[in-house]
Amino acid sequence: MQKLLTPEEIAVQAGTEGATHRLPAADVFANRAARLEQLADGHAMGDFLRFAARLARAQDTLLRHRAPETRPADAHLARCRQHGMPPIGAFDTPLPADWVYVLQAIAFEVAPHAPASLQNAIADLPDFPRPRLDAIARDILRAEEHLANPLELALAPLLGATLQVLWTARARALQPADVPTGFEGGQCPCCGAVPVSSIVRIGDAGHGVRYATCSLCATEWHVTRIKCVPCQNTRGIAYQGLEGETGPAHPAVKAETCPECHSSLKLVSMEKDPLADAFADDLATLALDMLVDETGFHRAGRNLFLFMP
Repeated sequence: MQKLLTPEEIAVQAGTEGATHRLPAADVFANRAARLEQLADGHAMGDFLRFAARLARAQDTLLRHRAPETRPADAHLARCRQHGMPPIGAFDTPLPADWVYVLQAIAFEVAPHAPASLQNAIADLPDFPRPRLDAIARDILRAEEHLANPLELALAPLLGATLQVLWTARARALQPADVPTGFEGGQCPCCGAVPVSSIVRIGDAGHGVRYATCSLCATEWHVTRIKCVPCQNTRGIAYQGLEGETGPAHPAVKAETCPECHSSLKLVSMEKDPLADAFADDLATLALDMLVDETGFHRAGRNLFLFMP
């Protein structure tokens, strides 16, 4: 375990501040897929990462061919800015009428490459009750999954991938000024979902500037590097990494741990690896979650490709 820099040291090293938030780019899923494919080579979980890459490729196809979303009404956006509310809230924004079509399209794309359990679930998807699908989707949005059987558990990553496409499309319809600013909370300012991890960016984002990355809509919002994202504590923050026989096994990723709320959120650094991706590198370092769990810290990041019994 190693202590993070003091706020004063970070201020010196961070350089120019970037934007307070970054809306998702058009190629967010394509870049994620490319990173997953790169990480899969020689990885103990290579098959899983390659399938995740195919799922991200399917998401990219659906996002690129989806008609642009309608920007929310000005009055709604003004009210959200005034009260610091997410304009496309995951809890209260209705599911699009065609959301099951998006789910079926993703399932069709990945079915030939899916594990047997998922192939069986995809085969049963046309007969799955629509009200139950709606209920599962809403539970996933609320982070309250109640998966009653193996079929629902198998389908859950596809539902998560579908919801990411829908909410990323909605986030892309926003303008930067539509998003509430002035806070570094543990929930996305666009949709209210929790982050998958945080990332230290390079280049035009501001060298050394840290952003939390939304697990749902891929929006990024600025957070201080010394601060626990879930509870905002700044004291006693430490980080832990994976060690191999010859040094760090995944040097771009550390688990940031907080002694106040006993949570762990990954810190992904593009300074260590310019190709690093908050979502992909989180999947590739699940062993790090197990390591910090053994030391008494629970995982705070949420990855919608991961659903456990």
